[in-house]
Amino acid sequence: MLKDILFLVVVFLTNIIQGITGFAGTVLAMPPGIFLQGIDTAKMVLNILGILASIWIVFISYKDIDWKEVRKILIFMIIGVALGIKLFTLLPLGFLLKVYAIFIVLIALKGILVKGEIYTPEIVLIGVIICAGIIHGMFVSGGPLIMIYVAKKLKSKSSFRATLSVVWIILNSYLAYSHYNQGIFTSTNINLLWMSIPPFALGMILGNILHYKMSQITFLKLSYVLLSISGIALIVK
Repeated sequence: MLKDILFLVVVFLTNIIQGITGFAGTVLAMPPGIFLQGIDTAKMVLNILGILASIWIVFISYKDIDWKEVRKILIFMIIGVALGIKLFTLLPLGFLLKVYAIFIVLIALKGILVKGEIYTPEIVLIGVIICAGIIHGMFVSGGPLIMIYVAKKLKSKSSFRATLSVVWIILNSYLAYSHYNQGIFTSTNINLLWMSIPPFALGMILGNILHYKMSQITFLKLSYVLLSISGIALIVK
């Protein structure tokens, strides 16, 4: 029961960040979610909440969507997601978790330490999209990598958030179908999902308010700090 309560607290806090940025909620929630509920439960519940969060953002920010970038991101991320799902079934879970933890720490350190714009060739950016898809297929956490691409292409924080949310609706729906076929939609997991809806909704409401009232840079830095702590916790587990 204590683990369930702690998981609900994680859902609330991380969806505040999701409401602000449109990308960081699931990747922040996944490491503690794995600790508290196991990887299958965490993936299933957080993926569905990610879909709901994205639908919420698209509904209130539809005019900010850049459909050209949505199409481009989806083409290459779908390739990566298919690869990620396959790799997850082939490689040992312990190894994947360590790689995942190192990945999120490196992304967090980049966000904290690297200042200003860095020139990145288009072919490298496409590679980043595919890699984001691979990570998303394995851990529903491609947001930090795809953020590298979107930050180069979209300068408005509202367009950034709304455009990514369309991508997550489509990709996470595909992942939900995959999870259903894998038998992850158990009655226990579905009950936890229902329990997660109230803290999720409250977190999204607060996050959306802060999105318009607070500095985006401040909350991105906060996301990166929390991300690094989560990754380190997985490494030393």
